[in-house]
Amino acid sequence: MAVVKAFNLVVRFVVELCLLAAVSYGGFQLDGGWPVRMAAGIGAPLLVAGVWGLFVAPKAWRRLPEPWRLGLEIILFGWGVAALAAAERPLLAAALGITFFFNRVLVMVWKQQ
Repeated sequence: MAVVKAFNLVVRFVVELCLLAAVSYGGFQLDGGWPVRMAAGIGAPLLVAGVWGLFVAPKAWRRLPEPWRLGLEIILFGWGVAALAAAERPLLAAALGITFFFNRVLVMVWKQQ
């Protein structure tokens, strides 16, 4: 069981990286000139990483308690799913949302960080 729990933490990390890629991709796919796309494509993942590092990460400076942390994660992953859906990548959006959901359920059940 320890191997499965460790694998779940690996999946969590990979899903977090996918979130950054999703908001970046969504930013680069926006309608508008290249300055808007560059700002959104680079700024969005930086914003998400900053918020994650401050409030969600296990060693966060001001880690939120549950259920606030869960709410913030849902908002951030919702942004990633919406960015992929807006960029006309519905299968990737669904895969990100479903993977996040099941991974987060296992994190809560197994009391992982």
